[in-house]
Amino acid sequence: MRYVLGIHLGATRATAAVSRYQGGPWGPPEVVTLSAGAPWVDAVVYVSRDGDLLVGQAALHRAPAEPERIARSPLHRTGDPVPFVLGDVSYPAESLAAALIGWVADRVAEVEGSQPERIVVTHPPSWSAFRRGLLHEALDQAQLPGVLALPSPIAAAESCLWNQDIEVGKAVAVCAIGGEHVETAVLRRGPLGFELLNHAGGEAAAGSQLDDLLMRHVLPRAGIDENDPGAMARLRSACIAAKERLSQVPEVIVTEEVYLNREEFEHLARPVLGAAVSRLERLASTVAPEQLACATLAGGTARIPLATRLAQTMLSCPVAVDEDPGTALCRGAALAAQPRHEPAPEPAPAETSGTLVTGSHELPAVFGQADEELEPPPPRPPVEITPLEPPKRRFSLARKGGSSTTERDEDR
Repeated sequence: MRYVLGIHLGATRATAAVSRYQGGPWGPPEVVTLSAGAPWVDAVVYVSRDGDLLVGQAALHRAPAEPERIARSPLHRTGDPVPFVLGDVSYPAESLAAALIGWVADRVAEVEGSQPERIVVTHPPSWSAFRRGLLHEALDQAQLPGVLALPSPIAAAESCLWNQDIEVGKAVAVCAIGGEHVETAVLRRGPLGFELLNHAGGEAAAGSQLDDLLMRHVLPRAGIDENDPGAMARLRSACIAAKERLSQVPEVIVTEEVYLNREEFEHLARPVLGAAVSRLERLASTVAPEQLACATLAGGTARIPLATRLAQTMLSCPVAVDEDPGTALCRGAALAAQPRHEPAPEPAPAETSGTLVTGSHELPAVFGQADEELEPPPPRPPVEITPLEPPKRRFSLARKGGSSTTERDEDR
């Protein structure tokens, strides 16, 4: 069955969603299970001495024995002149990000039984054409060309507001609260989609800070030796699981000795979440009240009910929160990937292209496409898409300096 794929590579987790074509309109986005029944995979990669790639939990299992071969959150390091050094080999961050994107695309293709017609990947709104170009080159080397780029706030708005009637010309404020970052943006509803007007991001109090606060809170009662790295790692994992469970239930068991209720957790979380909503409030205040239609929250940390309550209290406009904020970005990317018009049965011959999708000026821009930095994306005109059979992907990761043992043996 024909489908398009949306991928969000966050600082802590990667998620994916597909939208399928069933002979009529494209279906709603559906989240894909990526690892052990979970709708996400940890944004962690492991590269062996021979260049083999492991992702997510499989990579984390290698971390205690080979921590020097683990790379975390590679997408957000794209453009950093300092590469990841894994073992004795250096890898540009964008190469590892492309490998992770390819792993997700291959996992989805296994589930769906075919390759996607189009792939849209989210990226931070602050990215320049230079950083998008670096990722485009890395995806090309990973035999996954033609991926489309979409600023993450637009993906959040597409998902949270896709079934709401936002008047053309009205503005929407977006706050994505992730594991490591808080991104806020103001978008304008155009005739065919959302346009990015203003944004603010960077390091801020987010999910990982809540994990730290919760761990310090329960540690005195947990009966754990602080000098035992293994025990401390297990406690942190238990705290992360407890934080996520408290979004759904009023009380959880953190360890055999420690119980935690939602009221206790919200007391710890209020300053962190309040700071995130304050960032959104400041950015939303740059829009005339009569022009601001609503605000929306997305990201895994936005699952915490207190985040919604704070936004509703602190903001003067209506607040819309996605039913599953943690997967809102990948579902929004899948919605943006849907062709607005069906391709003709027999398109006229055109220039040969090795990409999965034809270059276009739709809302998500093709990686590497010439554009003006920080300019809002143009509207989406009708586009004809010719699905191509992509080559089998083999990730030969680009290296910067150094050489692996295998490479040295081959050179002899």
